[in-house]
Amino acid sequence: METTLYINSSTIETTSPNWPSPAPASLLLVFGVVGNILALVILFCSAKSHKWRPFYRFVCGLAITDGGGVFLSYPLVMVRYASQFQYDYPQPMCDYMAFILMFTILASALIVCAMSLDRFLAILYPHFYNKPTKNRRAILMIAGIWIFSAVMSSLHLMAGHKSLSFFPGSWCFLDFVHSDTKAFAFLYSVTGILVLGTTAALNITVIFNVCRNIQQKKKKPKKKDIYIIAFLLLIVILFSSCITPLLINIFGHAIGTLSGNGQFELVALRISVTNSIVDPWIYIVFRKDTFDFFQRKVMNRIFASQLTTGPSSTHDSEVSREPSVSVSMSYATR
Repeated sequence: METTLYINSSTIETTSPNWPSPAPASLLLVFGVVGNILALVILFCSAKSHKWRPFYRFVCGLAITDGGGVFLSYPLVMVRYASQFQYDYPQPMCDYMAFILMFTILASALIVCAMSLDRFLAILYPHFYNKPTKNRRAILMIAGIWIFSAVMSSLHLMAGHKSLSFFPGSWCFLDFVHSDTKAFAFLYSVTGILVLGTTAALNITVIFNVCRNIQQKKKKPKKKDIYIIAFLLLIVILFSSCITPLLINIFGHAIGTLSGNGQFELVALRISVTNSIVDPWIYIVFRKDTFDFFQRKVMNRIFASQLTTGPSSTHDSEVSREPSVSVSMSYATR
Protein backbone atom coordinates (compact mmCIF):
# COMPACT_ATOMS: atom_id res chain seq x y z
CA MET A 1 0.00 0.00 0.00
CA GLU A 2 1.28 3.42 -0.89
CA THR A 3 2.30 5.63 2.06
CA THR A 4 0.60 8.98 2.21
CA LEU A 5 2.61 12.03 3.21
CA TYR A 6 1.05 14.53 5.61
CA ILE A 7 2.92 17.80 5.69
CA ASN A 8 2.99 19.73 8.93
CA SER A 9 3.97 23.38 9.04
CA SER A 10 7.38 22.52 10.48
CA THR A 11 8.11 18.87 9.60
CA ILE A 12 7.34 16.21 7.04
CA GLU A 13 6.25 12.88 8.50
CA THR A 14 5.78 9.55 6.72
CA THR A 15 4.57 7.85 9.89
CA SER A 16 2.79 9.08 12.96
CA PRO A 17 3.04 7.03 16.16
CA ASN A 18 0.18 8.89 17.82
CA TRP A 19 -2.85 9.01 15.54
CA PRO A 20 -5.75 11.16 16.74
CA SER A 21 -8.39 9.48 18.88
CA PRO A 22 -11.58 8.32 17.12
CA ALA A 23 -13.71 9.62 20.01
CA PRO A 24 -14.24 13.18 18.64
CA ALA A 25 -15.27 11.89 15.21
CA SER A 26 -17.64 9.34 16.77
CA LEU A 27 -19.31 11.98 18.94
CA LEU A 28 -19.67 14.33 15.96
CA LEU A 29 -21.38 11.57 13.99
CA VAL A 30 -23.79 10.46 16.73
CA PHE A 31 -24.80 13.84 18.11
CA GLY A 32 -24.87 15.45 14.66
CA VAL A 33 -27.33 12.92 13.24
CA VAL A 34 -29.43 12.42 16.40
CA GLY A 35 -29.66 16.14 17.20
CA ASN A 36 -30.81 17.15 13.74
CA ILE A 37 -33.33 14.31 13.51
CA LEU A 38 -34.73 15.30 16.90
CA ALA A 39 -34.95 18.94 15.82
CA LEU A 40 -36.89 17.92 12.70
CA VAL A 41 -39.27 15.77 14.76
CA ILE A 42 -39.95 18.68 17.13
CA LEU A 43 -40.48 21.03 14.19
CA PHE A 44 -43.08 18.77 12.59
CA CYS A 45 -44.81 17.97 15.88
CA SER A 46 -45.14 21.67 16.75
CA ALA A 47 -46.25 22.72 13.27
CA LYS A 48 -49.65 23.83 14.59
CA SER A 49 -48.03 26.47 16.80
CA HIS A 50 -45.45 27.92 14.41
CA LYS A 51 -47.61 27.29 11.28
CA TRP A 52 -44.47 26.86 9.17
CA ARG A 53 -43.71 30.55 9.03
CA PRO A 54 -40.65 31.39 6.87
CA PHE A 55 -38.22 31.45 9.81
CA TYR A 56 -39.14 27.88 10.78
CA ARG A 57 -38.81 26.75 7.18
CA PHE A 58 -35.23 28.02 7.31
CA VAL A 59 -34.69 26.14 10.59
CA CYS A 60 -35.94 22.99 8.87
CA GLY A 61 -33.61 23.58 5.92
CA LEU A 62 -30.69 24.12 8.29
CA ALA A 63 -31.41 20.86 10.16
CA ILE A 64 -31.64 18.91 6.89
CA THR A 65 -28.38 20.44 5.64
CA ASP A 66 -26.42 19.89 8.85
CA GLY A 67 -27.76 16.43 9.59
CA GLY A 68 -27.42 15.27 6.01
CA GLY A 69 -23.87 16.56 5.75
CA VAL A 70 -22.74 14.70 8.87
CA PHE A 71 -24.64 11.53 7.94
CA LEU A 72 -23.23 11.40 4.40
CA SER A 73 -19.60 12.13 5.26
CA TYR A 74 -18.68 10.94 8.75
CA PRO A 75 -19.30 7.20 8.26
CA LEU A 76 -16.38 7.34 5.81
CA VAL A 77 -14.29 9.03 8.48
CA MET A 78 -15.05 6.17 10.86
CA VAL A 79 -13.92 3.64 8.22
CA ARG A 80 -10.49 5.28 8.22
CA TYR A 81 -10.31 5.13 12.03
CA ALA A 82 -11.62 1.53 12.16
CA SER A 83 -8.84 0.40 9.81
CA GLN A 84 -6.27 1.96 12.14
CA PHE A 85 -5.36 4.37 9.34
CA GLN A 86 -4.43 1.59 6.92
CA TYR A 87 -7.30 2.34 4.51
CA ASP A 88 -6.74 5.19 2.06
CA TYR A 89 -9.71 6.76 0.28
CA PRO A 90 -9.87 6.17 -3.48
CA GLN A 91 -9.85 9.48 -5.34
CA PRO A 92 -13.58 9.37 -6.29
CA MET A 93 -14.50 8.79 -2.64
CA CYS A 94 -12.19 11.62 -1.59
CA ASP A 95 -13.83 13.96 -4.12
CA TYR A 96 -17.26 12.90 -2.82
CA MET A 97 -16.36 13.65 0.81
CA ALA A 98 -14.83 17.00 -0.13
CA PHE A 99 -18.00 17.98 -1.97
CA ILE A 100 -20.25 17.00 0.96
CA LEU A 101 -18.19 18.88 3.56
CA MET A 102 -17.81 21.99 1.40
CA PHE A 103 -21.52 21.96 0.54
CA THR A 104 -22.61 21.55 4.18
CA ILE A 105 -20.40 24.35 5.49
CA LEU A 106 -21.33 26.87 2.79
CA ALA A 107 -25.04 25.98 2.65
CA SER A 108 -25.35 26.23 6.45
CA ALA A 109 -23.70 29.66 6.38
CA LEU A 110 -26.08 30.87 3.66
CA ILE A 111 -29.18 29.52 5.45
CA VAL A 112 -28.18 31.28 8.68
CA CYS A 113 -27.71 34.45 6.61
CA ALA A 114 -31.17 33.91 5.08
CA MET A 115 -32.64 33.58 8.59
CA SER A 116 -31.06 36.91 9.48
CA LEU A 117 -32.42 38.48 6.30
CA ASP A 118 -35.87 37.11 7.17
CA ARG A 119 -35.84 38.90 10.53
CA PHE A 120 -34.39 42.04 8.93
CA LEU A 121 -37.26 42.29 6.45
CA ALA A 122 -39.92 41.27 8.99
CA ILE A 123 -38.96 43.99 11.47
CA LEU A 124 -37.72 46.85 9.28
CA TYR A 125 -39.91 46.33 6.20
CA PRO A 126 -43.07 44.54 7.42
CA HIS A 127 -45.24 45.71 4.50
CA PHE A 128 -42.86 44.17 1.98
CA TYR A 129 -42.31 41.07 4.12
CA ASN A 130 -45.95 40.23 4.87
CA LYS A 131 -46.98 39.21 1.40
CA PRO A 132 -48.96 36.06 0.61
CA THR A 133 -45.92 34.63 -1.19
CA LYS A 134 -43.54 34.84 1.79
CA ASN A 135 -43.66 31.08 2.49
CA ARG A 136 -42.99 30.22 -1.14
CA ARG A 137 -40.21 32.80 -1.17
CA ALA A 138 -38.53 31.02 1.75
CA ILE A 139 -38.69 27.65 -0.03
CA LEU A 140 -37.22 29.16 -3.21
CA MET A 141 -34.42 30.76 -1.20
CA ILE A 142 -33.52 27.41 0.40
CA ALA A 143 -33.53 25.71 -3.00
CA GLY A 144 -31.38 28.50 -4.46
CA ILE A 145 -28.94 28.21 -1.57
CA TRP A 146 -28.57 24.46 -2.11
CA ILE A 147 -28.01 24.90 -5.85
CA PHE A 148 -25.47 27.71 -5.38
CA SER A 149 -23.61 25.76 -2.69
CA ALA A 150 -23.49 22.66 -4.89
CA VAL A 151 -21.98 24.66 -7.77
CA MET A 152 -19.42 26.40 -5.54
CA SER A 153 -18.43 23.09 -3.93
CA SER A 154 -17.83 21.37 -7.28
CA LEU A 155 -16.04 24.14 -9.20
CA HIS A 156 -12.59 22.64 -8.64
CA LEU A 157 -13.87 19.22 -9.77
CA MET A 158 -15.48 20.66 -12.89
CA ALA A 159 -12.14 22.34 -13.67
CA GLY A 160 -10.40 18.96 -13.58
CA HIS A 161 -8.69 19.31 -10.19
CA LYS A 162 -8.67 16.71 -7.45
CA SER A 163 -9.57 17.02 -3.80
CA LEU A 164 -6.88 16.49 -1.18
CA SER A 165 -6.80 14.05 1.72
CA PHE A 166 -5.87 15.99 4.84
CA PHE A 167 -4.18 14.87 8.04
CA PRO A 168 -4.62 12.21 9.33
CA GLY A 169 -6.12 10.97 6.06
CA SER A 170 -9.62 10.84 7.56
CA TRP A 171 -11.14 13.77 5.65
CA CYS A 172 -10.93 15.31 2.21
CA PHE A 173 -11.50 18.88 1.15
CA LEU A 174 -10.72 21.36 -1.58
CA ASP A 175 -6.96 21.36 -2.03
CA PHE A 176 -6.00 24.73 -0.58
CA VAL A 177 -2.39 23.66 0.05
CA HIS A 178 -1.01 23.49 -3.51
CA SER A 179 -0.73 26.50 -5.80
CA ASP A 180 -2.70 25.17 -8.78
CA THR A 181 -5.99 25.18 -6.80
CA LYS A 182 -5.46 28.25 -4.62
CA ALA A 183 -7.74 30.35 -6.83
CA PHE A 184 -10.66 28.08 -5.94
CA ALA A 185 -9.65 28.16 -2.28
CA PHE A 186 -9.56 31.95 -2.37
CA LEU A 187 -13.02 32.12 -3.98
CA TYR A 188 -14.54 29.67 -1.48
CA SER A 189 -13.06 31.35 1.59
CA VAL A 190 -13.92 34.89 0.46
CA THR A 191 -17.50 33.81 -0.25
CA GLY A 192 -17.78 32.36 3.25
CA ILE A 193 -16.27 35.47 4.85
CA LEU A 194 -18.65 37.75 2.92
CA VAL A 195 -21.62 35.65 4.04
CA LEU A 196 -20.50 35.90 7.66
CA GLY A 197 -20.02 39.66 7.36
CA THR A 198 -23.47 40.11 5.79
CA THR A 199 -25.06 37.99 8.52
CA ALA A 200 -23.41 40.04 11.25
CA ALA A 201 -24.45 43.34 9.62
CA LEU A 202 -28.09 42.22 9.30
CA ASN A 203 -28.29 41.11 12.92
CA ILE A 204 -26.64 44.24 14.26
CA THR A 205 -29.09 46.37 12.28
CA VAL A 206 -32.09 44.40 13.56
CA ILE A 207 -30.98 44.50 17.20
CA PHE A 208 -30.18 48.21 16.99
CA ASN A 209 -33.59 48.94 15.49
CA VAL A 210 -35.47 46.91 18.12
CA CYS A 211 -33.55 48.53 20.98
CA ARG A 212 -34.17 52.00 19.53
CA ASN A 213 -37.91 51.35 19.25
CA ILE A 214 -38.04 50.11 22.83
CA GLN A 215 -36.14 53.16 24.07
CA GLN A 216 -38.31 55.60 22.14
CA LYS A 217 -41.45 53.61 23.04
CA LYS A 218 -42.71 53.91 19.50
CA LYS A 219 -43.58 50.27 19.23
CA LYS A 220 -43.60 47.52 21.80
CA PRO A 221 -41.82 44.47 20.34
CA LYS A 222 -43.74 41.23 20.21
CA LYS A 223 -42.65 38.44 22.51
CA LYS A 224 -42.31 36.16 19.46
CA ASP A 225 -39.96 38.61 17.71
CA ILE A 226 -37.75 39.01 20.79
CA TYR A 227 -37.45 35.23 21.14
CA ILE A 228 -36.58 34.76 17.45
CA ILE A 229 -33.95 37.51 17.58
CA ALA A 230 -32.37 36.02 20.70
CA PHE A 231 -32.43 32.53 19.17
CA LEU A 232 -30.94 33.78 15.90
CA LEU A 233 -28.27 35.84 17.66
CA LEU A 234 -27.14 32.78 19.61
CA ILE A 235 -26.94 30.69 16.43
CA VAL A 236 -25.01 33.41 14.58
CA ILE A 237 -22.46 33.84 17.40
CA LEU A 238 -21.83 30.11 17.70
CA PHE A 239 -21.84 29.59 13.94
CA SER A 240 -19.32 32.39 13.37
CA SER A 241 -17.08 31.00 16.12
CA CYS A 242 -17.17 27.53 14.56
CA ILE A 243 -16.70 28.34 10.89
CA THR A 244 -14.25 31.27 11.12
CA PRO A 245 -11.11 29.20 11.96
CA LEU A 246 -11.55 27.03 8.85
CA LEU A 247 -12.27 29.98 6.56
CA ILE A 248 -9.25 31.87 7.88
CA ASN A 249 -7.13 28.74 7.44
CA ILE A 250 -8.24 28.33 3.81
CA PHE A 251 -7.81 32.04 3.11
CA GLY A 252 -4.35 32.05 4.72
CA HIS A 253 -3.23 29.17 2.54
CA ALA A 254 -4.69 30.85 -0.55
CA ILE A 255 -2.72 34.07 -0.04
CA GLY A 256 0.43 32.28 1.10
CA THR A 257 0.58 33.29 4.77
CA LEU A 258 -0.10 29.72 5.98
CA SER A 259 1.24 26.39 4.79
CA GLY A 260 1.12 22.72 5.68
CA ASN A 261 -1.36 19.90 6.15
CA GLY A 262 -1.44 18.87 9.79
CA GLN A 263 -3.13 19.12 13.15
CA PHE A 264 -4.22 22.74 12.79
CA GLU A 265 -6.27 21.97 9.68
CA LEU A 266 -7.85 18.96 11.41
CA VAL A 267 -8.88 21.02 14.44
CA ALA A 268 -10.31 23.78 12.21
CA LEU A 269 -12.46 21.26 10.35
CA ARG A 270 -13.70 19.60 13.54
CA ILE A 271 -14.67 22.98 14.96
CA SER A 272 -16.61 23.83 11.79
CA VAL A 273 -18.45 20.48 11.83
CA THR A 274 -19.25 21.02 15.52
CA ASN A 275 -21.61 23.75 14.34
CA SER A 276 -23.77 21.07 12.68
CA ILE A 277 -24.22 19.54 16.14
CA VAL A 278 -24.76 22.75 18.07
CA ASP A 279 -27.43 24.27 15.80
CA PRO A 280 -30.20 21.70 16.34
CA TRP A 281 -29.60 21.49 20.09
CA ILE A 282 -29.96 25.26 20.32
CA TYR A 283 -33.41 24.91 18.78
CA ILE A 284 -34.29 21.90 20.96
CA VAL A 285 -33.16 23.41 24.27
CA PHE A 286 -33.84 27.10 23.68
CA ARG A 287 -37.07 26.87 21.72
CA LYS A 288 -39.93 29.21 22.66
CA ASP A 289 -42.08 26.48 24.22
CA THR A 290 -39.20 25.50 26.50
CA PHE A 291 -38.81 29.09 27.65
CA ASP A 292 -42.55 29.40 28.28
CA PHE A 293 -42.61 26.14 30.24
CA PHE A 294 -39.61 27.22 32.31
CA GLN A 295 -41.17 30.61 32.92
CA ARG A 296 -44.44 29.07 34.15
CA LYS A 297 -42.64 26.68 36.47
CA VAL A 298 -40.42 29.41 37.94
CA MET A 299 -43.29 31.85 38.41
CA ASN A 300 -45.46 29.21 40.08
CA ARG A 301 -42.65 28.30 42.45
CA ILE A 302 -41.99 31.95 43.29
CA PHE A 303 -45.64 32.68 44.05
CA ALA A 304 -46.04 29.41 45.96
CA SER A 305 -43.10 30.34 48.18
CA GLN A 306 -44.63 33.78 48.75
CA LEU A 307 -47.86 32.15 49.92
CA THR A 308 -46.08 29.90 52.43
CA THR A 309 -43.87 32.69 53.80
CA GLY A 310 -46.56 35.38 53.94
CA PRO A 311 -47.92 37.15 57.06
CA SER A 312 -49.27 35.01 59.90
CA SER A 313 -52.60 36.75 59.83
CA THR A 314 -55.26 34.77 57.96
CA HIS A 315 -56.79 37.93 56.59
CA ASP A 316 -53.44 39.24 55.31
CA SER A 317 -52.57 35.89 53.74
CA GLU A 318 -55.92 35.74 51.96
CA VAL A 319 -55.48 39.27 50.68
CA SER A 320 -51.98 38.52 49.42
CA ARG A 321 -53.01 35.17 47.93
CA GLU A 322 -55.62 36.43 45.49
CA PRO A 323 -53.41 38.58 43.23
CA SER A 324 -50.61 36.03 43.36
CA VAL A 325 -52.84 33.20 42.20
CA SER A 326 -54.32 35.30 39.45
CA VAL A 327 -50.87 36.31 38.15
CA SER A 328 -49.70 32.70 38.31
CA MET A 329 -52.72 31.54 36.37
CA SER A 330 -52.10 34.19 33.74
CA TYR A 331 -48.66 32.70 33.09
CA ALA A 332 -50.08 29.18 33.04
CA THR A 333 -52.65 30.03 30.41
CA ARG A 334 -50.40 31.91 28.02
